[in-house]
Amino acid sequence: MEEPEVHSHHHGGHSGHRWFDITASVCAMVVSFASLYLAIHHGHVMQEMAEANARMVTATSWPQVSYSTSNTDVTGQFTRLRFSLTNKGVGPARIEGMEVSYEGKPVQSVQDLLKTCCSTGGKPSGLAWRLSTANGEILRPGEEKDFLQLDKSANEELWARVNDLPGKVTVKACYCSVFDECWVTDSRAKKAAKVKACPTDWAQYGD
Repeated sequence: MEEPEVHSHHHGGHSGHRWFDITASVCAMVVSFASLYLAIHHGHVMQEMAEANARMVTATSWPQVSYSTSNTDVTGQFTRLRFSLTNKGVGPARIEGMEVSYEGKPVQSVQDLLKTCCSTGGKPSGLAWRLSTANGEILRPGEEKDFLQLDKSANEELWARVNDLPGKVTVKACYCSVFDECWVTDSRAKKAAKVKACPTDWAQYGD
């Protein structure tokens, strides 16, 4: 009589030694967790690097526009009153809007300003001005833009009133960076305020 065949059962992945199998399983889990941690950490590092690069690009493109006045000409004589915007930042500034007020009341042009401050109507006699609107202009870093120049009049009384303008005029300008980040600079404030978008309710100052 033939003896029945005896089939041995092989369990894949098992050595037959219980503690060895447990140790191998634990090691595999540790390696898996370590790989997962390294992948997550690498993702965080890459994200931080991307954010740092974005901040660096933004910082090197940051504009800073300020308002100033002067009552001297290029020779230092007190013969010209200038109203200026200057970009003191490191990136270009796009001027999106301006509001000029005299004693708290917005004016929309140089004629309106001079009529309000210094004359009963029309252009004050003997007073010459140069006007260059800043709206829509792009100021390079370090560039100064005179948006109004008034030359000294032969009429001393009139010039005295004109020369007193800086103390009674307030200027607000909204400007944006190349990344469409926007700020409002106000001659009454110490620093510009960041805004989501330039105001649309200003009495725009222009020609």
